[in-house]
Amino acid sequence: RWRCGIGRNADNVKSDDEDGFMDEDERRDWRKKIWDVIDKYPNVQEELDPEEKRRKMEKLLAEYPLVVEEEDPDWPEDAEGREWEEMVFKDISPLIFLVHNRYKRPKENELCRDELERAVNIIWNCRLPSPRCVAIDAVVDWDLVSALKVSNFPELIFTKSGKILYREKAIRPADELSKIMAYFYYGAAKPPFFNNMENFDEAVPSAPISIES
Repeated sequence: RWRCGIGRNADNVKSDDEDGFMDEDERRDWRKKIWDVIDKYPNVQEELDPEEKRRKMEKLLAEYPLVVEEEDPDWPEDAEGREWEEMVFKDISPLIFLVHNRYKRPKENELCRDELERAVNIIWNCRLPSPRCVAIDAVVDWDLVSALKVSNFPELIFTKSGKILYREKAIRPADELSKIMAYFYYGAAKPPFFNNMENFDEAVPSAPISIES
């Protein structure tokens, strides 16, 4: 099951339709509308001041509450700061982060997520324990994304036992992602496209204090 990073407060987000969720066609239509708006303004300068960014985001969500439907059953679940520590450092099973920004390269974000889900299914169909997957949205969890040192989206981070093993910045097909998983987590041979693989020796950061509070 997908999980999200940290930080969303569901109590502050309300849907116009309290009685149900959008169906797949409605959700797809909303995504298309969002992409159309983004495509019209591809060169909008990013706001760097965190306070101003938060103010603008609050204004956007207030004016367009359905830009993101927080109660979407397919949206990743919340994970509190304490759960982050347990998830990353106490559970030593394989863990993959999908770090994305819902307002930047949304088509690529969705493609990356779809391929990752297919790759996990490939592992599962091989009767192997599938890795855990956590989606982290830079719009919501910017402090955590900064701590993970991610600035281009989307990015996949392969980790185990609190250590970062590999960062994948390209969008690879499910077959290649499953081979990466098999190599790092299940002792398979190194994939041929990994000949020039960069070595990583990083610790996964703890949840930033500002997020935990």
